[in-house]
Amino acid sequence: MAGGVVLVAGAVALGAWAVDAAADTTRVYVLSQDVAPGTDLTADGILTVVEAHPGTDAYVEAGHLPDGAVSTRSMRKGELLATAAVNSGREQELRPVVLTVASNLPASTKVGDYVDLWIVPKEGVAGRPAAQAPATGQTGQSGQGGQGGQGDQAGQAEGTGAHRVATGLVIASVGETSKGLISGPGTGVEVKVPEASLAAVLSAVGQEGALVLVPTGQEAPAEKAS
Repeated sequence: MAGGVVLVAGAVALGAWAVDAAADTTRVYVLSQDVAPGTDLTADGILTVVEAHPGTDAYVEAGHLPDGAVSTRSMRKGELLATAAVNSGREQELRPVVLTVASNLPASTKVGDYVDLWIVPKEGVAGRPAAQAPATGQTGQSGQGGQGGQGDQAGQAEGTGAHRVATGLVIASVGETSKGLISGPGTGVEVKVPEASLAAVLSAVGQEGALVLVPTGQEAPAEKAS
């Protein structure tokens, strides 16, 4: 009988501990959609608040999001917002630019992927000067692998064919493909451009030629929430 009493008391204590542990949750932010580096995390529809057991203080608690918070890396929908992936945004070096590219991106390309920007001159303008890249020594932050944000040196030579304009661009969103009567089909793609490459990219937009984005196969690291 005494043994039975001990077992019952133990079961009650275990049950009380389980209830207390279940109630010991933390309100943290979770991503409502995929985001790219430089995304404004304070915008509507980017974050929601959930009750979770993160087991660590490495995630941003509800109410503790910094003013002007932006993402420092790509993140996937459903991830808890890691503190290390948030910046105040005051010194943000990525600038959003919408490009109309001449060809569709590969199906595997997604938000947060890094791409290179190339330009293919039209016939009859191949001998004109190409877009000038920034001076050697300028750098921009891009992400994994130390990718540089400066314009490619090939852009400084006369364009005798397709040449690379800039590296380290990040896919922010991909629009629908449209068919123009004069310019032909094109796809609107929003990219985040390192500030050091902004002049070269904008110059390429004004060139007579087709813009092409080439994925590099790299993306910023992402942590999945358990």
